[in-house]
Amino acid sequence: MSVYCDPLAACVPSKTWPWHHSAHLFADTVEELHALAGQIGLKRAWFQDDGYFPHYDLTENKRRQAARAGVICLSRAEACQKWGEIFKPK
Repeated sequence: MSVYCDPLAACVPSKTWPWHHSAHLFADTVEELHALAGQIGLKRAWFQDDGYFPHYDLTENKRRQAARAGVICLSRAEACQKWGEIFKPK
């Protein structure tokens, strides 16, 4: 079981997300995701689950912390492939 992140990408800042770039933190299981998120100081309230893609958004700094904590950093193509493997419709 593993935890992953995709590359930083440009995004539009909002009232709740004031940054200009973000990445996603996701995992093979929600339990692993929450454990790693807690390890790097992400609040559980920041967890996002639309029923398809449970994840946390990462700032550049949090992505670096995640990488130091052992997260597998993927390219955009690798992340899309991994998402398909983990979250395939049942």
